Amino acid sequence: MSEDKLKLLSCHFTWDLQKEDADRNFLEVKVRERLAVKCEYGGNLKQREFNFLAFIKHLQGFNDEALKNLQLAKKEHPDDDSSVIVTYGNLAWVHSLMGNVTEAETYTEKVNEILRAFPAPSPTELHREVQSEKAWSLLKFSRKTYIRAKESFLDALQKEPDDKEWNTGFAFSLFRLEGLKIGQYKRVRFEESPAVLQLKKALNLDPDNAMIHVYLGLKCYKNTKNVNSTEVWQYMKQALTMAPDNLSVVLHVAKFMKKEQFYDKALKVLLEMLKKAPDSSRLHHEIANNYRWKAMQMNDVHNSELLGLCIHHLEKGTSLNPGYIYPRLELALRYAEQKQMAKAEQKFTELFALPDLKPADRQAWHRMYGDFKQYRLGSERAAVEHYKQGMMLGRVSTEWIACKNRLRKVLQQDRRDTYEIRTFFHSFRTENKDD
Repeated sequence: MSEDKLKLLSCHFTWDLQKEDADRNFLEVKVRERLAVKCEYGGNLKQREFNFLAFIKHLQGFNDEALKNLQLAKKEHPDDDSSVIVTYGNLAWVHSLMGNVTEAETYTEKVNEILRAFPAPSPTELHREVQSEKAWSLLKFSRKTYIRAKESFLDALQKEPDDKEWNTGFAFSLFRLEGLKIGQYKRVRFEESPAVLQLKKALNLDPDNAMIHVYLGLKCYKNTKNVNSTEVWQYMKQALTMAPDNLSVVLHVAKFMKKEQFYDKALKVLLEMLKKAPDSSRLHHEIANNYRWKAMQMNDVHNSELLGLCIHHLEKGTSLNPGYIYPRLELALRYAEQKQMAKAEQKFTELFALPDLKPADRQAWHRMYGDFKQYRLGSERAAVEHYKQGMMLGRVSTEWIACKNRLRKVLQQDRRDTYEIRTFFHSFRTENKDD
């Protein structure tokens, strides 16, 4: 079938979603975990989840799996109206890519029939359902598509300034973009944040949206120098009350509780959610983190019960999502804390040997393997070498700072600079002036 005809279809395949911009494995995990939770889906949200998952499977090279998910999307909305324009467009593309020319032409014609039966407000405008699915897909796909998501919601807002969905989507876009711009260690006044102003407007229009409460709570927490803890907790508790079955809400609230060092509260929330989503790798990872931090709070990192629970959930989580390297590295360190040095070494070795290890994952490997050498095996020289290797990968993740800080700590205790760390820092600054 002619690709020119396919390019006229408004769907995931024509929205310029580039596979190199996204973590396809993580996107798939998030969608599958959301779908696994038994809860009510409003409107066409479940159909859209299957559409999005189908496109991710295509990007992974599994068009047969993509087709299965599109068929599930079709089942969610069997009527031929504007709500299936994206689904049918995706179906036309997948069938064409699989060589099913007749089916591709059939779905292309179905889209054209719908467009004739339900014309858009103008030739240059998308149907509301299509504009909505496109904007939310851009917001979900990658940080590199946040700006386009914002522009899409803003374009819709200019036509319908008081629309609940457009205001919420625009607020979420600003929240994500502001998070990228501000970074982890910077602060802006809560009252001056454009994201906060828009989130408050969205909340007035959609007071029952739990995620708006979560985002306002996080903004209050991150953007205020003297944090009003009471206000933050109010936002978080309200969100949890509104959406106790929403995996994203639960994870956000629990992570906030963890940062506030209320590990038992976080565990209570997470373990309750685990009953509804027992196969969520993200839940297991977060539960493991809380057991770990609870042990540290007790000044007893080798507490056998808590360490055992931490390892149990890390093992379960990594078995569910082996593509996420970080928990597997953490698991190796926890084995070492159990004095299972050979098992830890084996885990580190097999992880380093993985093909196509991303630079950020490789950097995390060097930092954690360095910690293993330093704190478990007492080999400072080997640890320093790995911290250096981690830094040499550049600022590909926050682990760069972690490696640098560990080298500084070694240097503070070794005035003679046995490992030539000062020379390394100097040469590194010379080669990487931007750093």
